[in-house]
Amino acid sequence: MARLETMVREFAELLQKGRPLDAMEKFYAPEINVFENRQLARAGKARCLQHEREALARQPQPLRFKLSKLAVDEQRGHAFLEYVLRFHGRDGRPQRLEEVAVQTWDGGLITEERFYYEGVVDEGDEA
Repeated sequence: MARLETMVREFAELLQKGRPLDAMEKFYAPEINVFENRQLARAGKARCLQHEREALARQPQPLRFKLSKLAVDEQRGHAFLEYVLRFHGRDGRPQRLEEVAVQTWDGGLITEERFYYEGVVDEGDEA
């Protein structure tokens, strides 16, 4: 099996290429649990994929993902990713979200992903 860091980097690369569904299909375990700021937001790969498809369908342009930091604990199966996500809000205004993802990996798949963030920043012009 590939080293954990190699898999995490491949996951992040798919996100940076605008392919979040491919990343989830390949690396999410069937029983994954996803938390948003300490609260269980989604359980199960099918629900996570459905949520992402719905979110992407609302976007007039592809999401832009930029990884800024990455750390991997090979022994314990944990990965830490810090990144900036740019997208458009429901009103069409450009938005930015700075987020940390903490992943637990087992057998080459992500079994838990925890997202930590404070809020979305509006990057649009003042009206």
